[in-house]
Amino acid sequence: MVPEGSGPRRRKPRKLAAFLLLTIACALVLVAVGVGGYPFYTDIQAARHQRVLKNQLDQASKDAADRTKLLEQYKNRNFAIGSPVTRILIPKLGVETVVVEGTSDEALAAGAGHYPQSPLPGDAGNVAIAGHRTMNGHPFGDLDKLVPGDQVILQTPFATYNYKIVPGFDGHANPWATNPEDWTVISVTTQSHLLTLTTCNPKGQASQRLVARAEMVSSQPIT
Repeated sequence: MVPEGSGPRRRKPRKLAAFLLLTIACALVLVAVGVGGYPFYTDIQAARHQRVLKNQLDQASKDAADRTKLLEQYKNRNFAIGSPVTRILIPKLGVETVVVEGTSDEALAAGAGHYPQSPLPGDAGNVAIAGHRTMNGHPFGDLDKLVPGDQVILQTPFATYNYKIVPGFDGHANPWATNPEDWTVISVTTQSHLLTLTTCNPKGQASQRLVARAEMVSSQPIT
C-alpha cells in the first residue's frame, strides 16, 4: 500500500518550490549581469557620441562657414545643451575628450560637460568642467592622480589654452574632495584664467565631489 500523503500529490509542491527557486536564481543572475554590464554599455554609447562630436569640431576647424557659426556661439554664449564646446586633453592620464555644453545626465552621456554658468575657454574667470569617473567613457576616472604641475589643455577651433595644476591652497591639497553641494568651487570670482575639473568621489559613489584646479600658463591662437 502507498502511505497516505505520499506520491504525486506530495512531489508537486516540491517541484513548484524548485522551479520558483530556479526562477529567482536566474532573475538574480540577469540583474547582476545587467548591473555589471551597464557601465560598459554607457562607455560604448559615449564613444559613439565622441566620434560625432569630434567630427563636428574638426569640421568647424576646416570649414569657414562652420567656423564663423561656432565663433558666433562663443561670442554670444548661445550653445545648445549637448553641443561641442572644446576638446580637453590631459596628457598624464591619456585623456582626449570633447566637452559638451551642460552638466545634465543627458549632456554628460558624452563623458564631460561645461558648466553653463562658468566662463568659456579663453575668457577670464573660472572655466568649470564636470566629467564622469566610472561610466560614459570615464574621462575623469583618474583625476585623483593629478599633481601640481601636471598639464591640462583645452583646444577650440580658434585657440589652444595650456593650463597647469596649481599647488594646494586654502589649507587643502589639489586635487581635493568637498561636499557635492559646494558650488563655491565653481562660482569663483577672479580675473585670473582658472580651470576647475570636477567629478564624483569616491569612485562609483557621489557622496563627495573631487576637484582639481589649474591656471592658464599660455595660449596659442589657431589661424
